[in-house]
Amino acid sequence: MFASTITKRVAIAQSTFSGQNSTLLARRYLSAEPHNIELYKYAICPFCNRVKAFLDYAGLEFSHIEVNPLTKKEIKWSKDYKKVPIVKLDEKLLLGSDAIVEALLQQAFVQENLERKWKGSNMNMEEFATSELSQRWTKFATDELASLLYPNICRTLSDSYRAFAYVETTDSFRTLEKLLIRGLGSLAMYMAASRVKKKRNITDERAALHQALVQLEQDGLQDYDFVSGDDKPNLGDITLFGTLRSIEGLPAHKEVIETRDGPLRAWYERMSAEVVPLKK
Repeated sequence: MFASTITKRVAIAQSTFSGQNSTLLARRYLSAEPHNIELYKYAICPFCNRVKAFLDYAGLEFSHIEVNPLTKKEIKWSKDYKKVPIVKLDEKLLLGSDAIVEALLQQAFVQENLERKWKGSNMNMEEFATSELSQRWTKFATDELASLLYPNICRTLSDSYRAFAYVETTDSFRTLEKLLIRGLGSLAMYMAASRVKKKRNITDERAALHQALVQLEQDGLQDYDFVSGDDKPNLGDITLFGTLRSIEGLPAHKEVIETRDGPLRAWYERMSAEVVPLKK
């Protein structure tokens, strides 16, 4: 059960850190002081976009650092963990989307942001994060939907090359880096997508994606505005939206979302209005 008392929040904050600065850092978590949040990500990674969607929805200010998928120089300080997403929350490292979201949900300042957002609605922390519907659709997004996206944006080498177009507008990458990422990265992604298809026995990746989205529409959105079944989205909605948002601007997104009739497109538009980055 989520904390609703100061005592529980103090315990959570103090257990977040260890060492001689633990008390000071715990106090900071319970204060109104701003927190430094850095998200290390790939632009087209569904798990990174899941985290970004949560940060945006929770109204948190954060910086995001695009990681070079070939050299990973931006996370060279991470000795044992070389994947993304990674979040630096003040002085603590959070590794992987599940651990990141879980840790953020335990922070008092995040809970307070969410509770303010839900004021006047039926949503609460338990319903948002731990209800059966929340867990069901979070799992569907991470286990089923996410694995179908790379095969769909990398159907051909040219599709894969197009998927890496984001590097051209990434100012932190030098010209040579951009050339290498688009060239070698697109080839590596195409080969990885082919392995996913083989592992999951997918012969038609677009049909498989359509089938997954039909399941989402029929089981989650047929009679409701959100998969939460409530007047506000739950964590399942956020995870689904972030996963799908990772392919915005690509042909697959246009085909399966933007030109689609029915409840999915309407839900996506509602989620776009709910998940709005904090204005700086």
